[in-house]
Order: sequence, then structure tokens, then C-alpha cells
Amino acid sequence: MKTAVITLIIFLAGFSLVSADKFHGWHSFTSTSQARYVDYFNDTLHVLTSGGWLKIDPVSGGMEKATNVDGLGTNDLYYILKDGSDVVWLAALGRLLRQTGGQLKPYMFFDRDNNLMTLYTIADDGDMLWVGTSRGLTLFSKYIDDGQIEDFYFRFGDLSAEPAVYDIVIDGDTIWIATSGGLAFADKSDPDLLKSFANWNSLKPSRLAGSAADTVRALALFNDNIYLGTTGDVFRLEMTPGDTALIDIPTRVNIKVKHMLVAGDSLMIYSQGGFFVYNESLPPDWNYTPTIPTVSFSCGRLVNNVHWLGTSDKGAFYGSDTLFYKYDDGGLPGNQLTGLSSDDEGNIAGGFWKDGVGLSDGTDWNDLHFDRIRDGVRAVLHDNQGNIWIGTWGEGLSLLIEDTIITFKEENSTLHGVNDLPSYVVVNSLAKTSHYMFALNFAARDGSPVRVVDMNDITRWGSFGPEQGLTNNLPHSLGCYGDVLIVGTDDQGLFYYYFGPDPFDTSDDSLVVLREDNSWLSSDNVRTIEFDNDGVFWVGTKFGLSRYDSGIDRFVNVTLPIGFGPDVSHLAFDKRGNVWMGSHNGLVRFNVAASTMDLFTTLNSGLSGNVVEALLVNLVTSDLWVGTREGVSVLHSSIGSPTSRAEDVIAFPNPFVIRTGNELLSFNYDGKAAVRIYTVNGELIRETDINIPWDGKNQMHEDAAPGVYLFLVTAEDGSVGRGKILLIR
Repeated sequence: MKTAVITLIIFLAGFSLVSADKFHGWHSFTSTSQARYVDYFNDTLHVLTSGGWLKIDPVSGGMEKATNVDGLGTNDLYYILKDGSDVVWLAALGRLLRQTGGQLKPYMFFDRDNNLMTLYTIADDGDMLWVGTSRGLTLFSKYIDDGQIEDFYFRFGDLSAEPAVYDIVIDGDTIWIATSGGLAFADKSDPDLLKSFANWNSLKPSRLAGSAADTVRALALFNDNIYLGTTGDVFRLEMTPGDTALIDIPTRVNIKVKHMLVAGDSLMIYSQGGFFVYNESLPPDWNYTPTIPTVSFSCGRLVNNVHWLGTSDKGAFYGSDTLFYKYDDGGLPGNQLTGLSSDDEGNIAGGFWKDGVGLSDGTDWNDLHFDRIRDGVRAVLHDNQGNIWIGTWGEGLSLLIEDTIITFKEENSTLHGVNDLPSYVVVNSLAKTSHYMFALNFAARDGSPVRVVDMNDITRWGSFGPEQGLTNNLPHSLGCYGDVLIVGTDDQGLFYYYFGPDPFDTSDDSLVVLREDNSWLSSDNVRTIEFDNDGVFWVGTKFGLSRYDSGIDRFVNVTLPIGFGPDVSHLAFDKRGNVWMGSHNGLVRFNVAASTMDLFTTLNSGLSGNVVEALLVNLVTSDLWVGTREGVSVLHSSIGSPTSRAEDVIAFPNPFVIRTGNELLSFNYDGKAAVRIYTVNGELIRETDINIPWDGKNQMHEDAAPGVYLFLVTAEDGSVGRGKILLIR
């Protein structure tokens, strides 16, 4: 590497934000381990989860699962209601959804800061719905203009402004609401009067009962009394003209109530601490369920003497007495995916933070039951033999060889634990080149940030640290290509380390530190490092995207689209040279050839969540895999079944029918190439890049006449693909 020159060069990508076709080409994988609400109607059990909507036939056990790409727009669901007109309504993140005739219509809910509000609950009130949200109470008309928000209510007596509203009970003209600040109730016969906080009565449970918490999560009207479930216990409200009291319902110590349900002559109480059955003549019966591996219950429903239970961390169960069975929907081990890798056959391995590791063939997921986790999986990587390496936060580095797990820590590798706890070994990033794998060893007590293992001989380990010039032992990112290793830090930029043909031989090694002040890196706080298909390395930082140009020995910084970043936390490259970027607020595709950028979010695409935590291009299928905190999203390749042979390239659709003028024709070559389109007489009418679909126009951007055209695709290696196109207008 040449000496870096302190010169500022900014590359302004001439991007035009192209709106992505909503849900087109997307598929979602999710976990339904966090069940939030259960209801039963139309002979179907409905389970609302953080991973979508399960519709279960309780007789056969058959299931249909709906996710964001099926019209929900989100996987974050909280409540379902069938109203008096047999219309189904769902409360979700940022959306109230109406289902009629099998079709879903969303009504978006934004707060004054233009952020999506969470909708927790719905109460039917004839022509109106009352909706509990993360920023207060909303009145919604079912029929005016085919559904619209009528009013917002933010103040309720002396409770703090804009509390979250978790539950609603309507009793005649009285509306009761459970909020994050306490209980409130009012006469709702004139909704306009509810705009004034003075027309609400409020109650903070802690003022009436010492063991009560002010956060009220659940309400129930049981035997003409209001019961409230708090984050401390369950209480019955008793009100007389001269006094108000809360009567404690003895359950267990410090339970956190999630939901309450009246079933016959009993009140069902679901909590983080167990579920209880209560009638006023006997104390609550705590249900001991040894066949369920959790006591964190969020909801439930009795159907034909079978109790369906939703839990906050293990999904849905069904059974009776103490014998329950897990309902398995075949989803992910968990929703927060923090690492992705693929083998030579296109199989995908995913690390799911505290929920282990899963393996996918692109259709189904198999939980590998990797349980050696203390604080979470941070990285996964396939080696050259198809084995899977797993970096964790606290449990070192593990190698999965079929059914065998080998864990590496201080006693059998050069990895080191943190200063105060040597057994706590953090491996937060992995990279490989040839048959060597490099691991970032965060906060290692010997001060060395990088370890290397020979994957052909897993007993052979080495280290890179202060002796080699790597003086930062708090590394965050790692990149590797050929004979080069790059380590990213949060305040010192990049350590560019040349290790030569053999990383265990340090005699020919060299090191250069690249920072803002000597190479115009966009920020010294580095989030990710990746090499593209040509060996050029790109760096995502706290303040943007940088590409290193070896010709001028400095970084070229890329302008990002408005609304994205500025931090770039993950990068991936497809075979056509497109750059995929992930941040906390979405996903961007940078078409370098066309200098355009497409921004994908949950509002304009099938992306499961906006916080991107992992990116991977499957080099077998060319599909893009996106790990988020809300599940895994797959954007299927827009070039159909890809080919790496120019001779086999096809154009599609063919015939190319243009009706509106917005149609495009693409080629399925999976690599960089130039495209030329000719008339049958040999006249060149269009020359473009493989990344830029043909819009049916010539070089002057005039409509090409209908007829037969010839195409010529010339790959970088000189190979050529030919074919015919029939253009119809």
C-alpha cells in the first residue's frame, strides 16, 4: 500500500430515489415465540405475535401464517377484534388493519413527530372504535370516508400526559382505560368533552395500595366489578360515594399481569409469573404447568375444553390441567438475527442473538439447538468444508461439525477472556481467506484484538496485537481479502494489515492506519468493512460510506439518500456490483453503474424491520438476505434464475410488451457486463450496463419501434451472450 495523501475528494452519487414495489419479490421468516393475544371466532383460533398472525384450526391443528408481505405491512401485532358487523380489526405497529372479504386495508397512525405509534388494543363501540396506542387514546370512525381517525386524547385527569393505553373496557356510557400511568375513566356519551383532562377521573393504584404499581396493563369487567392488572398484582376496584379502594386479589408475589379474560364464572389472569383462575368465592388457583418451559404468560383462550396459552418467550401451547404441548409453526428460533452466512450450495446459517443458530435451505428453517450462549450470538461463518463457526458474546468461539460442537476459549486456543473474568470470551466478528479464519477478540485481557486459526488444522492458532501494531483491543469490525486483514475501531479508524502468504509468519508483515485526517475516511468510528467482487474495500462508518481508491490512495465518500443513515452498519455486494447497505433506518441498493439508490423500509417494501443487523447475498441464487430485529427478509433476485455463463443469458419478459411505458426488460446474467441492442439490420440502438434494464428506448431516449431486436451481452472476461427480443407496443 502506498502512503496515504491528505486530500479531500467527495464522490456525489447522482442518486434518484426509486420507490420499491410494495412487497414485490419479498419473503419473510419470523418467530412467533412472543405471543401477545389470542382470540377465537369463525371456528379459528387467532394468535397475534411479534412475528405475524397465526390462524389455527383447533380441531385439526392446521395453521395459516400471515406476515408483513401478506398485506399486514408489519409483523408486530398486538390485538384482534371481530366487531358487531363481523368485520375483523387488528392492532399493530403503526397500523389499524381492517379485514373484509379476505382483503386487508391499513390505516396508518403517526405521532406528532411523524413516528409510527404502537396500537395495543381495540374496543368496539358501534360505528366507532376506541384504540389504545403508545401515545394515548384514539377515536376511529368505521364508516366516515371508509374509515378515518376522528380524534386523539392525550390527557386523562391527573395522569401524566400521553400515557400508553394498554387495555379498554366499555360499560354502558363509561369507558375505562388501563395506561402506563394509572387507571382512568369517563362518560363517553359526548366524545368532544373527553378532550379536556378535567372530564376524566383518574386513579394511581400506588396511592391506594402500597403493593400496587401505577402501570395498569389489563382490565376486566367481572361480576359487575372492574378488575385491574398491574405490573405488581391484581386488584378489584370498589367505589362508593365517599370512598375508593383497591382490594388485593392474592396471587403470587410481584407478578406482572399481561392480560385478563372472563371465561364463564371465572376470571383468567395471565402474567409474568404464571396464570391464575379466580372466582370470588375462592382464592386464585395458580396453575402449575411443568410441561411448559416458562411462567411468562401473556394471553390465553379456552376452546372446547382445551386451554390455548400464549407466552412471552416460548410461543403458544395447548392442553389442560398440567399437560401441555408446544404448538410449532416452523418459524425462526428468534426474531433478532445478528449473523448470516451461506455455504457453496446456497444453504443459509443464521445467528439469532440469544436464541441460538438456525439453518435454512431457502424454504424452511431447522433449529440447530446451539445452546452454549451466555449473552448472545454475534457472528456466523461457513468454512471451506461447510462447517459452521459461531462467535458469541461471552462463550467464545464454537465450531459445529454435523452433530458435534467444539468450543474454543483460553484453554484450547489463543482467544482470551476479559480482564475480570477470563472465562468470558467475546468474539464479535469473523472473516476468512484461503483456509485461514480470523476472529475479533473484543476486550481480550492480553490486549490482542485478532486471532487466526488454520481451518485445516484447528489446533493451530495465532494472535495479532500490540507487537504487530494493532493497539486497539476494542475492535468492532473485520474484513479480509487475499493477504490483507482490516480491523475497524470505534475511534481510531482502520488498521490495514498485510500478513502475506502465511499469517503465522510475521516477518513480511506491514501495517498502515487509515483515519479521517490522513485518508479522508468518512469517520474514525467504523461500523463495517467489506470487500467487493474486485477486491476493493468499502467501509461503513458512523457518518457514511467510504470506498478506498488505490489509484489515489485515499477514500472516496458516497453521498447517501435523505432519510437513510448516516451510519452504515452492514454491507453486501451482488455479482453485478450493486452495493447493499443496512442502517438503523432501512436498506439501500446502490447501483454504481447507474449512480442511483433505492431506499427500502417497512413502509415501501416487504422489509421485516428497519433496523438492519445482518446482510448476505446468496451467491448461488443471488437472493438478498436481510437480518433485522423483527425477523429475516429475503428479496428474491430480480433477474430470475441467474446464470454465470454469458452464453446462456436470456432476456425477460420476452415478448417485451409495453403498455404504460413503465415496463422494463432485464437479462439474467449474474455478473458485470455491457449490453448492446441492435436492429435485425445491425444498427445499434442502445448501449447500456447489465444493471440498467432496457426501457424500450434508443440512445436518444425515443421509443424504439415494435419489432424484432438482437441483443449482445459482453461479460468482463470477454464471453458473449446473444439472443432475440420481440418488442410489442
